[in-house]
Amino acid sequence: MSSVMGEYRRKLITAEAAAAMIKSNDVVDYYAFNASSRYMDSALAKRAGELENVTIRSELRLAPPMQVFMADTTGRAFRLESLFRGPIENLVPRERSTCIPSRLGSYEGMFRNGDMRTDYASFMVSPPDKDGYLHFCPSPALAKADAQTARVFIAEINETYFTMRGSEDCRIHISEADYIVEGDNPPIMEVPSPAPNEVDAKIASFVMQELCDGACVQIGYGSVPNAVAHLIRESDLKDLGVQTEVMPESVMNLYEAGKVTGKCKTTDPGKIVASFILGTKKLVDFVRDCPDVYMCSSSYTNDPFVIGKNDNFISVNACLEIDLTGQVNSESIKAHTLTGTGGQLDFVLGSQLSKNGKAILCGPSTYKTKDGQTRSRIVPVLTPSSTVTTPRSCVQYICTEYGIVNLRGKSLWQRAEMLIGIAHPDFRDDLVKEAKQLGYLP
Repeated sequence: MSSVMGEYRRKLITAEAAAAMIKSNDVVDYYAFNASSRYMDSALAKRAGELENVTIRSELRLAPPMQVFMADTTGRAFRLESLFRGPIENLVPRERSTCIPSRLGSYEGMFRNGDMRTDYASFMVSPPDKDGYLHFCPSPALAKADAQTARVFIAEINETYFTMRGSEDCRIHISEADYIVEGDNPPIMEVPSPAPNEVDAKIASFVMQELCDGACVQIGYGSVPNAVAHLIRESDLKDLGVQTEVMPESVMNLYEAGKVTGKCKTTDPGKIVASFILGTKKLVDFVRDCPDVYMCSSSYTNDPFVIGKNDNFISVNACLEIDLTGQVNSESIKAHTLTGTGGQLDFVLGSQLSKNGKAILCGPSTYKTKDGQTRSRIVPVLTPSSTVTTPRSCVQYICTEYGIVNLRGKSLWQRAEMLIGIAHPDFRDDLVKEAKQLGYLP
């Protein structure tokens, strides 16, 4: 341990010294989630008047707004590049930010294959353990690939972070860090679970019809997944397995209720497999202490071929808009990207490689516009300039509060009829008329 701490002290610099290394036109990766940079961000913001065209890369940051953009009043110093946008990224003006379209399962490959340049990666890790390893707690997803492929990796030490059990992707040796920065050790940000409403509960009731004992499930973060988890707890289902990208509190609750054992899984039997977490301190403590939680990179959790090795794999994901041919938009409003592709397509493909697997995309049949108008999520054609997250050739189940339909193997005529059947009744007549005009109905 003495040699570890000796190396630690040799590499220790101030946040200001780290920020002084950044030059105009550099790419600085803040990483993501609770690990997103805090010390570099604060110090780099003070140099807003000195720099030009510095790219900040960030994915679903779970921390306060990025100070660099608050300090850059001219808009010349910093611009944002995101693989997946969250509320913090969406605070940055659109004219100063852009997106990199990609599946979450392919992020690591893009780093390692050199598709993306990273001059500096700076983000939070645990203090070194006795063997000299810094841990990517609580979200290893793509941290190791980010750190190892950056020209310079700056480890921001947070003493509230802890050592983790899991794959080798959960940690990096101190010898691979170029510099170490200490700071005020902000606590891991808690993310409360959204409460489901009556519509969510109805959607969940249809999803429940597709589950069976021993199924391996992907239950993500959101009100519909929470509703599904609640119904599972009240059901007779048993011996479920879990493989997911994001681990929410609902998975912890199912494990504690004895519903999740993983005994039927082909890959990682008995283990809850995930690459990052979203929840409260209770969930963080559970992930730290539970021997059946296995954290690893997203390139593993989201690998369709790994997913497909498990029989009866059921994935449940949300969507924003579906056209009558089955094209699904889950990430944008017109040309404005709100989130990203994330792992949706990974799990849609993987679920259908599974024996008796099912990929379910779901959401309420309607939504409210800013001016209070009610609109249908099922539309004749996707809104112009919107994103196709899951192409119609890959879509399987679509679910609203009016039912669930399996589009796989169905013609365009059949798809239109089935989707209209689960649209809100107030919009069905208009959908029939427009479907006929488009040739989607005979």
